[in-house]
Amino acid sequence: MASSRLASTALVVVLLAAAGSGYYYYQHSRTAEKPPAYNTAVIAKGNVRQVVTATGQLDAVLSVDVGSQISGLIVKLHADFNTVVKKDQVIAEIDPATYKQKLRQAEADLASTKASNRLQQLNTVRTRDLFAKALVTQQDLDQAEALLAQSNAALLTREAVVENANVDLSRCTIRSPIDGMVISKQTEEGKTVAASLNSPTLFTIANDLAKMQITAAVAEADVGSVENAQPVTFTVDAFPGRAFTGQVTQVRNAPKTSQNVVTYETIITVDNRDLKLRPGMTANVSIVVASRDSTIRIPNSALRVRLPDVPVSSASAAPAASPATPTAAATPATATVASGGERRQRDSGSSSGEGGGNGERRQRDGASSGGGEGGGRRGGGGGFLGADATPEQRQKARDIMTEVGFDFRNGPPTPEQREQMRKLMIERGVIPAPGEATVTTRTVFRLPGGDKTAAPEAVSVKIGITDGVNSEVVSGLAEGDVIITGLSNASPAGSGPQAPVNNPFGGGQRRF
Repeated sequence: MASSRLASTALVVVLLAAAGSGYYYYQHSRTAEKPPAYNTAVIAKGNVRQVVTATGQLDAVLSVDVGSQISGLIVKLHADFNTVVKKDQVIAEIDPATYKQKLRQAEADLASTKASNRLQQLNTVRTRDLFAKALVTQQDLDQAEALLAQSNAALLTREAVVENANVDLSRCTIRSPIDGMVISKQTEEGKTVAASLNSPTLFTIANDLAKMQITAAVAEADVGSVENAQPVTFTVDAFPGRAFTGQVTQVRNAPKTSQNVVTYETIITVDNRDLKLRPGMTANVSIVVASRDSTIRIPNSALRVRLPDVPVSSASAAPAASPATPTAAATPATATVASGGERRQRDSGSSSGEGGGNGERRQRDGASSGGGEGGGRRGGGGGFLGADATPEQRQKARDIMTEVGFDFRNGPPTPEQREQMRKLMIERGVIPAPGEATVTTRTVFRLPGGDKTAAPEAVSVKIGITDGVNSEVVSGLAEGDVIITGLSNASPAGSGPQAPVNNPFGGGQRRF
């Protein structure tokens, strides 16, 4: 009896083990045979706008604070908020009683001084006649002349006091200095203004709200690409679904530092004919520093995909079908994919995302392999060349450094040497001029024929400007190519992370 029970138990164990092994091999073979599923995109033409973003405040082009130079009681206001006023129009009145009294007193003192001056003139004339007849001494004549001069000076003083009283009386009437609209009123009838040390502000008048300006704070890292006459688009919170336009008119050289961030004020003129925009609104500004219309473009997510097992074949790169697309002077070298260790240049507007290798290093944009700001190692290009510069570019950079007399062994270049080297490199096509895009080489993965089950091939492409979502393709891809933008499920064994497998004997795989 015991032996039969033992045999039954052994048989059950064998059957369970066989069933578990069969299920495991079935799941393993199904996962191993399942090809990776890719997220793809088709290369097409479109517009690419590279922008510099900033925030600023809308203000009138000309705004004047109207104050009072005298103290007194406001007895009448002729303007209110949003009142349209003309130049010299009366907008407020201060009680003139005190200043009228001062004027009358000054006029009375002037009349008394005029009488005294007239008497002194007559006395001086008599003294001159007597001196001519030798009836008075020279001292008497000199004294009469001095008294007349003092009387004339006193007369001028009293006349000045009268003029000053008239000016103070006229200032009791506040007039608009410009044509415009009252956008702020800071007083009321019956309120006393005290003009002691500072002139109190009564009104703020904007000249013309149909023409406004934005004072945008552009970071020092972006101000080099901002120039006059560049187009601008911006939005305000009051009209979230509408984009307004403007134009850069001035980039001010005075820096402003806030929390260790250096910014430069950039003035943008705005046409506000419909008067929708109001002073003080916060504008989210996008300055268009480079633009490409109807150019071949690629999603930035495709630039972040890494398939270490796929070798790069430069021969597989197809020429772009957009010969009219402008390119920069620099021609980078072809990149290669190394397992988990490929270097890439900074992709403006993109972040390290899907498919990125753990060993990938991000290289500083604009820094040469030989050093940074000071020129660094031999052949570094003085910090003007990128990491993918060609040997010809580096040789031209070294020749220019020798030409301007810069030697890296003597320390970093002076500001004058750097400026001279920069100008020569732009003139000779070593680096792009401000506002031009720097062409970089990146690796993307293409599916031949657009077949998602086909083996992907790595293609080296030259990338121009970017808008943060798409980038311009200078060369390497043609319209209609299908490229990989990410992985939608698990890769085969050994090529990536495995998809979770449901365990029929448990509650599922835990996720960490």
